Amino acid sequence: MIKIVKNVVVRLKEEYRNRNTDAYIISFPNSGRTWLRILIGKSLCEKFGFSEDIMIDTYKITSKSGILRTQFIHDYSAIIEGYNYYELPTDKSEYAGKNVIFLVRDIRDVLVSHYFQATKRVGSFSGNISDFIRHDKYGAMKIITFYKIWYHNMSKPKDFLLVRYEDMHKSAEKIIASVLSFLGLDYIEEAIIRTSVEFANFSNLKNLEKEDYFQSDKIRPADTQDNESYKVRRGIIGGYKSYLSKADIVYIDELILKLGCPFLNYN
Repeated sequence: MIKIVKNVVVRLKEEYRNRNTDAYIISFPNSGRTWLRILIGKSLCEKFGFSEDIMIDTYKITSKSGILRTQFIHDYSAIIEGYNYYELPTDKSEYAGKNVIFLVRDIRDVLVSHYFQATKRVGSFSGNISDFIRHDKYGAMKIITFYKIWYHNMSKPKDFLLVRYEDMHKSAEKIIASVLSFLGLDYIEEAIIRTSVEFANFSNLKNLEKEDYFQSDKIRPADTQDNESYKVRRGIIGGYKSYLSKADIVYIDELILKLGCPFLNYN
């Protein structure tokens, strides 16, 4: 009975937030949204003096800040939703009147992180990484399809901002400032941005996750002794080269060449 009541409360809370959300940050899983979530949350905590226990509750902290009430979502691409690439919804009219930040990342790096999410954290896949990247429910075809759907729906939201994970690595301070501005924060001190970027560096986040600093399953290792089970794993560009075979990389690259991949530039 207690479990049923808790589930009802959670569902009602989600419904309330969905009705009142002004902006969505959308990404395919494992595209760097944990990093972006913490950059946003830490910046707002520093700016307004909020307790850090709400840092990763993006809806709550943006609401308290008086900017666009914002949620992070995967828009039907999450592992738990279980859609094959050909089942992904293609009409994004539900986002009319909303602001959308669309976060993208090199597909090859996404696939590696997504593989460890599925095998080490969610337990939804038991095969090898070569099978994974070719799978209709998880692989390269699904990410490409997801990106292409959104490319053709960019005009549906009220406003649309593209954020590339690789650009965050090059200039995290510039990207987080543009994201906060897009969400309605007129001004934020450069010193606060620098503090937030330093706090969210991958070495520090890995240590914080290990210590269970955030007290949340969103940022908690499945096994503290297994580096691949951490939410914050490596966070480097081109890390896929350590995990994918030459044949795997050729498969992905040829698929991208054949189908095209909007939002990303490949050499």
